Amino acid sequence: MARLLFYEDLRDVVLVGTSAGGMVVCKAAELAAERIARLVFVDALALLPGERVADIVKRPAAPAVTELTIGPSREDAEQRLFADLDAATRAWALARYTPHPVAALEAPMELGNFWERRWSAAVIRCRASRNPPEAHQRRTAERLRATWAEMDTGHYPMLSQPDELVRLLA
Repeated sequence: MARLLFYEDLRDVVLVGTSAGGMVVCKAAELAAERIARLVFVDALALLPGERVADIVKRPAAPAVTELTIGPSREDAEQRLFADLDAATRAWALARYTPHPVAALEAPMELGNFWERRWSAAVIRCRASRNPPEAHQRRTAERLRATWAEMDTGHYPMLSQPDELVRLLA
């Protein structure tokens, strides 16, 4: 992503990440800091160096695991992750749902000076979502001196409340 910002000569970029996408925001911002205007963490992970996803995220028992991937079963995703979506949107999301790569979730976060830099940032917490926990999101907001907002929705506000999310992003 950082290279894309360079190759497309993008500047004043707003990086927005949800869930594990928060880790992508951190690393991309660190690598392309001069191109970043603002960071937004929407119910997102922002790990400290050396932390692993499992240090923050407490998963329900018996996730679906393969040699390469891990994540909720389809039934769990439907009943928990996408529970607040209308039936048509839920079906659309389930058709596109894929588990996470195990290696990315088990590897420790590698950041250089991300947390030492000053960023214009916002943290948006989704109250109906279990992960990442509120304490983690508050830590992110405090460390980044970010603005704080909350939404009464589940983990995927871009699907359940897109207009409200856009209002908060703008």
